[in-house]
Amino acid sequence: MDSSNNTANYIEKLEWSLILGNSIQEEQENSSNSTETLVSNIINGLYKECLTCNIAKQIFGTELSAEDDCIKKFVENLDVNAYISKRIKEYISSDLPELESQQQQHHQLFRQLNLLCIAIACLNAFVQISWTGPNLDLESHDLLPTIIREKCNTDELNKKALEILSVDGEETYHLTPQALYLLISRIILVENEQIFTDLKTSLWWAQRVLFIQQRILDNVAGSLHDLMFQYFKTLESKLPSTNLDIYTRYYIELGLLYHYYGQDSLGVDCFLKAQKSSGFQWKITGALGKRTKFQTFDVSQLLIVANSADSKESQDENTTKKNLPDNLILNDDTLLEKIEFSKQDGQKDDKDNTDLDPHNQKNLKIIDQCLLLAFCLDIKNTNPSHGITIEQMVPYVSRVLENPNNWMVYTMALLLRSRLEKAKVRTVERSVLQLQALVDQFPLELSSAQERISYFYQILLPPKWEMEKELAVQYLSLGVVRSSLEIFERLEMWEDVINCYIMLEKEEKAKQIIHEQLQITPNSPKLYCLLGDVEKNPKHWEHAWEISGNRFARAMRSLGGYWYKHEEYRKSVDCYANALKINPLFENSWFIQGCAAMHLEEWEIAIQAFSRVIAIDPENPEAWNNLASVFLRQNRKTDAFNAFQQGLKLKHDSWKIWTNYMYIAIDIGEFAETMRAMQRVVDLRWEKEKDSCVDVEVLELLINAVTKNIQDASKLAPRLENLLTETITSRITSNHHIWKLCAQFWFWKKDYDKVLEAHLKAYRSVLHDPMLESSEIVFEKVANVALDVVEAYQNFGDKKVLRKKDSNTDIIEEEEIIVCKDWKYQAKSLLKSLIGKTKNSFEGTPMHDKLKETLKELS
Repeated sequence: MDSSNNTANYIEKLEWSLILGNSIQEEQENSSNSTETLVSNIINGLYKECLTCNIAKQIFGTELSAEDDCIKKFVENLDVNAYISKRIKEYISSDLPELESQQQQHHQLFRQLNLLCIAIACLNAFVQISWTGPNLDLESHDLLPTIIREKCNTDELNKKALEILSVDGEETYHLTPQALYLLISRIILVENEQIFTDLKTSLWWAQRVLFIQQRILDNVAGSLHDLMFQYFKTLESKLPSTNLDIYTRYYIELGLLYHYYGQDSLGVDCFLKAQKSSGFQWKITGALGKRTKFQTFDVSQLLIVANSADSKESQDENTTKKNLPDNLILNDDTLLEKIEFSKQDGQKDDKDNTDLDPHNQKNLKIIDQCLLLAFCLDIKNTNPSHGITIEQMVPYVSRVLENPNNWMVYTMALLLRSRLEKAKVRTVERSVLQLQALVDQFPLELSSAQERISYFYQILLPPKWEMEKELAVQYLSLGVVRSSLEIFERLEMWEDVINCYIMLEKEEKAKQIIHEQLQITPNSPKLYCLLGDVEKNPKHWEHAWEISGNRFARAMRSLGGYWYKHEEYRKSVDCYANALKINPLFENSWFIQGCAAMHLEEWEIAIQAFSRVIAIDPENPEAWNNLASVFLRQNRKTDAFNAFQQGLKLKHDSWKIWTNYMYIAIDIGEFAETMRAMQRVVDLRWEKEKDSCVDVEVLELLINAVTKNIQDASKLAPRLENLLTETITSRITSNHHIWKLCAQFWFWKKDYDKVLEAHLKAYRSVLHDPMLESSEIVFEKVANVALDVVEAYQNFGDKKVLRKKDSNTDIIEEEEIIVCKDWKYQAKSLLKSLIGKTKNSFEGTPMHDKLKETLKELS
């Protein structure tokens, strides 16, 4: 039993050393030397040695004869999955019946680890070829038996591998090299995950395989997304509580996965957990310094102050400085190479952080540098793309560039700096040249494969063709179209080539290129979709869908958008349903399908669509707003109210959402929220639309609720008074309806002087109407308001109210005053003025006579 436990513990240590890239310095009794060699070779980046060893040959059947039935089937139909799956099951189960139970368990553990090592070697070999470099001197088909290599064309095998790796209707990048490495790794770790019953880390490597697969696809894939998060969830319970470095890597990778799929808030939570497990301390702060060569005084500059938990370890963690990617000099006549911070006495006394002096920051552990770049990614993903965001991101990158400890982490920092600098005139040249230098470094053997892969999974470095594409896009933004086109054509990124020609107003050339490519690959759904994009012809998308066997979701997405624009909402809903059935991770597709369903009044489909949008991106305010609107249509008022609240948290300045929220709030009796919404609507709209920014009907309902104490609303009277005086009437003085409602509210409060004042302001707001003397309708409106004022004089003129007495002391005293002592004189003057002003136009009309009669009664 002790022997079994020792073996299991040793195997587990080897597993975690593969995750961390650290060799373990202990010998295991009865251990397999070949297994130790495999683990050591993987950690040292010697993947060719791993994949050509006897264990690999046994697993892949490299030396099998041509008479083997499995090989014959492989040659016939290129069924890589069936062949590899059969080989690994034979490897795992061979020789077991002849062993004792304990020996079988020991045998199983080592064979499972051997198989895991071969899968890791295949995965890392693929990453080395497509991401990190340098070049690998081993072709993927060389792993297979001789007869397969002779009978099966290398390009055919690669094409077949890429076809199998396509998922959810999303194609792989068709020039991906040596895809068989990735496919073999996936077959071992994902298709046959049940084999690794005794290992702790197989799911972690399986997730890495899936993430690499995702990153060679055209778009995100729902099935990969779900499976990866499932693996992470299962893996969490298997992490060793004693090794915090493993937790740090785990949470960084999980956070990067969340960010890749746009779930930014969940990503940040993971980065914070990684920071806690690492003991890494950092903060963004300010310090005085100079940014340009001609500055004569210091100004505040952003910087990152950061310390790793183990300062000794972080000091030791550095690479030979001569072997690093080229960090190009800015060489600008105005900007300094980097900010020159001035020495501040106060920096030495900062108790929160002992290294506030920007001149004397200690080296960081490499994993903490990965964390800083992850936090930088969070700023980019959760803020708009503008200058402020760039200025916030620069200190993160600069802090990592200060200490070049690892080839790939340094490369990632240089890439981020290049992306940040492309937006500024003085730095755009270095941006392009730096990106070109990074692209050129891939094949160079200036650093080992071990160094390049050791922290690869903790950063989001793009594959080399994506970096070249990025370079082409930068050339395009600078107007260097020819160089951009050359790169796109070499990479065979036809969509980008076509976009270039369309931008150059050469649509015919774009069509010609598509037709030329269709001559080479006549059954390419992607090319027919591109033809549909150029010609705006739905038949091409329909044909793409047909030749793909109803699996190319992009065709249905394009067709759904086309029908929506042409108001064919039924067709649009159906097309998006087909696309989303294959790949449900497209937020925009769900959104447009929901909008089309709203036009069709198919509320359940709309609710499902907008709910899926929110599940993908909980911070989409328009989706919340539309979902609330659908709930309203279904008379689900409380659900609508809650949905509008969520939308407003995300889009606080949308007067449309505030208006909708106000309507539903008054409808369900949420009077306090109604007042808040009305105040916000007025704040947002009054400058442009003074007269119409207040919904008088809603205001009347509010006043009635308070004055009649509906649902205990009278306690909201102070808030309503503030709304009327501070928000509405302080800005909007020309709406007599609002003044009449104010009068109603003051009457309830028994503030009779304010009632009379409100009626007078209502009258003044209509008196100066230019149509008063020419339109009988306007005259009658003004006359009615005048009669209301007269009635107010009669009712409240003699009333007494308490008002604060002017006093020079702090003691508040009140005195009783009469509202309007000469109310009768004021009323008569008002009537005489109006009668005289309208005599020539309306004398003899019933309303004019009524004014005269009222005046006579007053006399």
